[in-house]
Amino acid sequence: MGSIGCLLRSFKPEMKNARRLAPTPGQTRLFNLLTSEFHNPSQVFELLDDFLGRQSYDARFCQKLIALGRQRTGVPWNIRRLATLILEHQILKLDPHDLNTFDSLFVQLKLKAHGIDRPLVKSVLKEGYSSTDIRHFVPEFRRKLERLGRVHDQIKGRRTSRAALLDFINLSRQHCKLALARYLFTPEEIVDEIISQVHDTDGVKDLDLSEGAFIEDENTRAIEQLPDYEAEILKRLRQTSRIYWVSEKTSSRLNSLVEYPLTTVVLVIKPPGSEIEFEVKRAGLRGDNSLNVVFVRDGYTVPPSHRLSGGSMQWLLRYETNAATTLSRAYRQVHGTEAPIPSYVARSSVYAVPSRNGEARTMDYFTERRCFGARFNQMRVAMRESVEAFANEGHFKLPDLPDGLGLTAQFIGQVTPAQAILSGTSAFRLDRLDTYLSNAGPDQYFKVGLGVKYSAEDARQLADSVLEEVLGIYHAPDVRYKSHEQYVAAAFSAAANRTRANETYLSLVDQIATFWGTLLSLRVHTRGESFVARNVGLKSYWDSGEWKVKIIFMDHDAVTLHGPSEHFFWADSAIPTMALDESYIWGRNPRHFPGSELGYLQRIYRIGKAIDRKGDALARQSTREAYAKTRRALQTNQRLRSLFHKRFLDRLLDWDIFLNGYLGMNNHQSANKRWKEKMKDRLAANGYKAGAVERMSETVEKNRKFLEKYSFLFEPPY
Repeated sequence: MGSIGCLLRSFKPEMKNARRLAPTPGQTRLFNLLTSEFHNPSQVFELLDDFLGRQSYDARFCQKLIALGRQRTGVPWNIRRLATLILEHQILKLDPHDLNTFDSLFVQLKLKAHGIDRPLVKSVLKEGYSSTDIRHFVPEFRRKLERLGRVHDQIKGRRTSRAALLDFINLSRQHCKLALARYLFTPEEIVDEIISQVHDTDGVKDLDLSEGAFIEDENTRAIEQLPDYEAEILKRLRQTSRIYWVSEKTSSRLNSLVEYPLTTVVLVIKPPGSEIEFEVKRAGLRGDNSLNVVFVRDGYTVPPSHRLSGGSMQWLLRYETNAATTLSRAYRQVHGTEAPIPSYVARSSVYAVPSRNGEARTMDYFTERRCFGARFNQMRVAMRESVEAFANEGHFKLPDLPDGLGLTAQFIGQVTPAQAILSGTSAFRLDRLDTYLSNAGPDQYFKVGLGVKYSAEDARQLADSVLEEVLGIYHAPDVRYKSHEQYVAAAFSAAANRTRANETYLSLVDQIATFWGTLLSLRVHTRGESFVARNVGLKSYWDSGEWKVKIIFMDHDAVTLHGPSEHFFWADSAIPTMALDESYIWGRNPRHFPGSELGYLQRIYRIGKAIDRKGDALARQSTREAYAKTRRALQTNQRLRSLFHKRFLDRLLDWDIFLNGYLGMNNHQSANKRWKEKMKDRLAANGYKAGAVERMSETVEKNRKFLEKYSFLFEPPY
């Protein structure tokens, strides 16, 4: 076994003599189980057999586990991950009041200098702990580890059941779930491991000279806000401007270190011991062609942004970066907290693409059959159709060029493939969560998605993983798994889970309403793109020593907001798209409700009528408060006002005042006429052209149902 054998035998000196004896039935069963789960069962057996033979905390054992977890050469990753989880199990056996032992442990983990009165390193505050004093830190530290009590509590030494051991092994494979892994695995080796699981090709940093200077400031701030460990990983990923692609080694299993989530074309990176995610957008398609060209799919012409299949267009990424960053900056000025959207921290142009003959320059890949491979002719037809469509849509067109390279140049000139790295996303999109908790969840995840068979234990583990994510703190039900529907229902029937589900649902409603009210007041709309369930995710996170759940709005390529050069709010075009956003968020219209965010959340959390009514009242209150708070900030906060044109700000209240008066007349014709005359004087004084009141009135009538629903937002004080 070499060095790994020597290191493992140091755990159990009597192992050498034990080998001369016949294995016990329990050891035989353990080894047989490991043979089906690992490619190196003998090595894993030594570690797990020693672990299961211990009943209490052992400081020397933990010291060796830390050494094993840190061993960068000669020790397989599966051994190091198991050692990390075993270490966490051992720590949970430690007396919470034994601060001297905790002090020694934290010194070994390089979290502090020796001495109870010495503080822990300040970086733990960025990790979500509330104090560096060991007396306050220890209870929070234990609480973080206890989140996985559903797995640890089932370990009963050598009497541990097969199912419990499989849960333990499955958990050890999920780097992000191993709280202590961040102290044992270095950022450098994690980045090396990430790159080993993907293709990477040449790229060059995308420099947009028209981009505001504040974009780079926001990027820097986003990285500085990260815990040190995650920040270092991100810096290493972005510093070379390499392009990352899905490969045959990239997993689509939930909570993989590098995950290619089912039904997406992105890579999600989940660092060890972290609830923070990084997303590589977009990362290509599985199979022989990372990039393709599509003009028609399932009989329908695809949107312009989807013509480059598997990749992103540079101009669209630039627009999305600017829109999301501006929105994030504005939200923070209003609320003093981070917006529930990711940060766009890097952007690179694609110079080369993986091909069946190795790395190929983008121009060669789309021009030469030997690089692209099968279905080359179909791709070229779609390319020609796309180029013609771009020209008809008014996009800039290069002069006609001869031969096949000319067509490629035309297409590349329009799409310019690029890639972005985002920080603070979630792979747990609402539509996927809903599916995975439904009775069809296991089939959709294992059979359809991963293309593998599954057992009842696999299905239960899926349910447990998803429920833990949506609840933050989750207690597995004490029932035998018979079906997905039965098991999930039992989970939500447990008192602790039911209470947690109700509280989390209301918290999410509040988060959504606050974001929605802020956008309405800023006159921002997205044509539904930022609010459709496939672009909205949930994420459990550790904050101030507690597990919480937040909602994250992603994909902002359709965001429309007013910048320094935008003079006017065009209500006639904005209000219908705001109403579309609203249908994707709340969707009380029966036709929309099942597919709205609220509909998904009610199914995910199994919400009853009483909590539904409470959520409605909370949504109204939070939307009103956010709208009013934003409106005040737009009048008084100079940093916020600097993001907008003066004329837009000067006219900001005109729409609210007009709506409040117009809707307040309740269609009374003479009263409406008087109100319009009064508003004509106000608008004329504010520089509006003749006919503005009529256009406003027409917009109200066309969107009366939506505007009446939100009439409570437009009331004074202004």
